[in-house]
Amino acid sequence: MAEPVHLLVIVKGGTEAWYRLSKEEQDTLWTKVKEIDERAGAKWQLMCSSRWADEEVEAWGVIEYPNMEAYLKKVTELEELDWWRYYSVKTILGTRVEVP
Repeated sequence: MAEPVHLLVIVKGGTEAWYRLSKEEQDTLWTKVKEIDERAGAKWQLMCSSRWADEEVEAWGVIEYPNMEAYLKKVTELEELDWWRYYSVKTILGTRVEVP
């Protein structure tokens, strides 16, 4: 798939493993995640705080990736970091459609 793909990210929050990390370890891990997104060509389209409206959801946002290959490479790198051990999210992947 050569067209851009969009990822809806529903952030539930840090896991217990995240809070066991020191602030320095959290910062280092987060920096690695941002570098992975940069390599994948990710473009944040929108990020919203939502804890005030839904106690189960800290935030949500939409990220655009240049293509499916870039997104899949990003997922592989996050798995190598064991990222989902530290943060709980729900994601939905899709492609843009025009609304009449």
